[in-house]
This record gives sequence, structure tokens and C-alpha cells, in this order.
Amino acid sequence: MKTRHDFPAIRSAVKPGSPILGQAASGSVRVGGLRLPRNAEPFAKAFTLAEILVAIAIIGILAAVLIPATGHRRNAALTAASINNLRQVHLLMQTYLNDHNGDYPMSVDQTPRTPPLDYEPTWRRVIWENANGPFPADVMAGMKTTAYSKIMWCPLMVKRYGQLEHPCGQGSYSLNRFFMPPEWGGGMRRIHRSDVTGKVEPYIMAGTTLASDRRIGTFYHLDSSKFPYDTEWSNLNYAYGTSGDQAIGAFIDGHVEAISRQKGIGLDPLLSDRTSLK
Repeated sequence: MKTRHDFPAIRSAVKPGSPILGQAASGSVRVGGLRLPRNAEPFAKAFTLAEILVAIAIIGILAAVLIPATGHRRNAALTAASINNLRQVHLLMQTYLNDHNGDYPMSVDQTPRTPPLDYEPTWRRVIWENANGPFPADVMAGMKTTAYSKIMWCPLMVKRYGQLEHPCGQGSYSLNRFFMPPEWGGGMRRIHRSDVTGKVEPYIMAGTTLASDRRIGTFYHLDSSKFPYDTEWSNLNYAYGTSGDQAIGAFIDGHVEAISRQKGIGLDPLLSDRTSLK
């Protein structure tokens, strides 16, 4: 058996122009006990420019196919996370109703406080503190260190626009305009759970960010969370689903639904009505 020490001699014997290779016109030749096939070459051929260009083209085609698919999967995963958030927000709302005789909060809590606050807490902060207790003196630090920053902020919107807490209780989800304070053109002063059964329009939705500071989050009601598509304005934010062409919303009965553009066209006029909840 030949060892690795025999191979230098073999490589020397099969150099281009070697008489041994010339004798291997047919069949094979034995070199130092090693049988080599006819036309054996001691060196591999380099890739041609054409072959390299073909390989680059194939890689480009694969990337064009795989990258969008990866983006679709990521969008679908973020949509699922946001839907889960909406379910948890709905549960927080149910806890608030149970603790307040079935009365829904308004989109902004205008209850006088002593000492007075320099801001009005939104419904998000109200239902969170009802279930989890008040935030510490450093409200924004408290929001960042609790699940508030996970539940009240849509992961897809955070990825797209960023996130910045505010003591009033910012987030990525907006309440139906019907829950605005009466002096702002909203519905009744107190809305009871018995008054909102069988409703077909969503009451909490993932809205778009404020134009003034896209990091802050959505307004507390859908009126200022409009999302443009085509040549019109919509209350619905079409950014969800595998292809990013759906909106999502939580309904009074607790189910969360993906809303297509076609269905959204019918819902927009209902969401724009402050005086009733259809």
C-alpha cells in the first residue's frame, strides 16, 4: 500500500508533457503502483466568466424568491402577535367592566384629580391600572418595565415606526370614536355593556401613528388614526396578514378578526360615526 510519502513523486511524474501521460493514449497507466485513468489531469480547471455569471444569476433568482417569502412569514408572525395583544386588551376591558358596574371607560379619562395631572390618561392606561394597580411616580419607567409596553403596542407598528412612552398611556391600539367624551361629540356619558350587544363594528383596532411624532403611537380614538389607501381615507390600518393588506380589530363580543379591504369599505362609514355604535 502506498503512503502519503509516495504522492510527491507521482505528482512529479504526471506533469504536463510527461512521457508517462503521453504513453496513456488509451486505457490507463500505472505510476508507482497507482493506476491513473486516461487523460488524467493534475490540476483542476478554473471557472470561466460565463459560468460565474450564470451562478450569480441563479443566486439572484433564488434571493428574489426567498426574500419576499421570508418577509411574508415575518408579517404573518407579527400579525399573530398583534391579534394576541388585542385579545389581552379585550380581557383588560372586561376586567374594568366587572369592576365598574359594566360601564365602559371613555377614550380619555377626564375625572378631576388632586393634585391635578398635566395630562389626561387614555383608556389604555385606565384599564391597565385598574387590573394591575397604579404606575409608580415615574410612569414611563413603569410602562417600560411591565408588560404594558408589550400588550399596548403592536409589534408590527413598533417595528415600522418605533416606540415612545408617554404618561397619558400611549399605544398602538385605538378605541372606537363612539367612546369619545360627549363634549367632543362622542356618545353617552356612561356606556353600559348591555347597550353594546350585537354590534358589527369593531371597538378596538390597531391604528396608525400620529403624523406629528410617529414614535408616540396612535391617538386614543380612531378618528385620528386614519390610514390612506388609494385616493380616500380609512379608519382601518391595512398593514396586516401575510401580504400586508388586512386590518385587524377586536369586537364587543370578544372575537378578533382580520378585515379585508372589501369589508373595510363598508365599515369605514360606521367607524366615522361618533354618535352611535352599529
